[in-house]
Amino acid sequence: MAERKVLNKNYPADFDQKKIPRLLKPKNHQKKNRFMLPVPARCNKCGNYMSEGTKFNRRVEQVTEETYLGIEIYRFYFKCTNCSTELTIKTDPRNCGYLLFA
Repeated sequence: MAERKVLNKNYPADFDQKKIPRLLKPKNHQKKNRFMLPVPARCNKCGNYMSEGTKFNRRVEQVTEETYLGIEIYRFYFKCTNCSTELTIKTDPRNCGYLLFA
């Protein structure tokens, strides 16, 4: 059992960490995560109503060309549960809320 609980790693003498290539992500990289819908939404294509608190997988990106008093604005992409149309929510720090786009 003791051989499975190794705390130290054995690196070869000629190992150079600088030769390992780094993955560079673009500045406006979209991240994927799971979230709950912050506001009630309705799909413009099929008319499906999605209540507040419905869980979705979303993509998040920072809106680079817009800020409000130095506060970053984010855009969230998710799909309708009925017809899979992509919907967009953008944060609205001026009015302390969200803007929903279809």
